[in-house]
Amino acid sequence: MMKEHVQFGRYTIEFELRYAARKSLGIKVNPDTSVVVSAPMEVSLEKIHTAVTKKALWILKQKSYFLGMDTVDNDIIAKSGYSVNYLGRRYKVMVEIGGKNEVSYKGNLFLVTVKKKSYAQEVLEQWLKEKAYQKITEIAKPIIKKFSERYKAPSEIYFQEMPTRWGSCTVKNKLIFNPRLIHTPKRCIEYVVMHELCHIVHKNHSQQFFELLTQLMPDWEKRKEKLDNYK
Repeated sequence: MMKEHVQFGRYTIEFELRYAARKSLGIKVNPDTSVVVSAPMEVSLEKIHTAVTKKALWILKQKSYFLGMDTVDNDIIAKSGYSVNYLGRRYKVMVEIGGKNEVSYKGNLFLVTVKKKSYAQEVLEQWLKEKAYQKITEIAKPIIKKFSERYKAPSEIYFQEMPTRWGSCTVKNKLIFNPRLIHTPKRCIEYVVMHELCHIVHKNHSQQFFELLTQLMPDWEKRKEKLDNYK
């Protein structure tokens, strides 16, 4: 095992380098924000540094996540020809003029019917927000119920637009979720719910927190990796 580092702008990224009998180079950011690089025996140090530098932005995002579950806005553009994610699936948007303002979907298409085209953005965003409240609540309820068999948890959840978080658990154990989770797959929403529930027991991202999360949701890392695609 070797200690190495690369420079990325004003950031110094330190990492542990481990050589192993493998065919490709792997980079992992641990919950404690440490970085481990596993490399084939024959790969030069120069190539390893180059590979880490290319992944530097991803590494920094992962570090930020473990320090606070950062995310990036998923902007909606309600115009024909554009598309939007809904529960992990991609839907094309079609806007048409009609006698009322409504959204319907069939197959892989969102049909936004509006009295004026200028209403389309607001109508689609409001529809998605209402769906978020409904669907995320449906997904969260059984997870909270199961969690409550072992730990005290609130029965209600709340929603709030948050520019840098998917969810939050306050000091008084109020569970708050970002309505924009509606863009992500069900498995990702389940992960965010469980992540915030575990903060009822452990308020920080300590080793004990991740041990509890792993105990209650053994595949959370795969779910998180999927969620990262929506950042």
